[in-house]
Amino acid sequence: MTGETLPGRPGNLTPQEEEKLKEFWTATLKVFGVVDTGKENANGSAELEKEDVKLDKKIKKKRFAAFRSKYKEDDATSIASTESGAPDEDKHGQTKEFHDAIASLSPETIRTAFWNMLKLDHPDGLLLRFLRARKWDVEKALIMMISTLKWRAVEMHVDDDIMLKGELGAIEAINSSDLAEKKLGEDFITQLRMGKSFLHGTEASGRPMCFVRVRLHKQGEQSQESLERFTIYTIETARLTLSPPVDTAVSNSKLLGKFIANLVAVYRL
Repeated sequence: MTGETLPGRPGNLTPQEEEKLKEFWTATLKVFGVVDTGKENANGSAELEKEDVKLDKKIKKKRFAAFRSKYKEDDATSIASTESGAPDEDKHGQTKEFHDAIASLSPETIRTAFWNMLKLDHPDGLLLRFLRARKWDVEKALIMMISTLKWRAVEMHVDDDIMLKGELGAIEAINSSDLAEKKLGEDFITQLRMGKSFLHGTEASGRPMCFVRVRLHKQGEQSQESLERFTIYTIETARLTLSPPVDTAVSNSKLLGKFIANLVAVYRL
């Protein structure tokens, strides 16, 4: 029913879910560098342990170590299974990406990526997406979120390239002297103009509808990179059409074969 807030969303949390959300915010703010995990020095200001430049990676890992220390021994099995990268828990290698992000990205970079991803979402709503996806396991949700932020900001440049430039950027790329950039722009606009996928209207519960015309997708006609960019552009545009309490869109079919499989593999959420 339109206007109904589903369980596990802002305004409809159990006491246990509220506690998990608070834990997640604490862990997130530590990674963002907002909640200090250092120790007080003589002047009362926080200072992370340092020995030399070579310990920089250790210092960054400390941000997460402080969060992990609050878990009891009975959570060790869950944590170990996540870090081991078990196929069912880490099929996209997110644990490795999480550690890469902590080691290579500054807290400010990760924090900026988060706010760029937020767009029109409720901040709690965004964190709750990851908690629900990881069955309310805070540590696994944090790993998933940080690896996703790294993917968006460093690998795909979702917010500072694909969405920032949009359709106009693709059209301008067509006139580029760079052949690779020109081809990328042409492929993107071709998919857009043929209507390979598009948003139109809402269904009974108020969710935006995304129509994917699979018959228009011919393998090899457009580059893999242009397909990924077009997929991300479609999904991110759909996110902008969401109106609370609705927080998901719906596709015209559940049986979209390899095309939908590709979308899932590309977006990883």
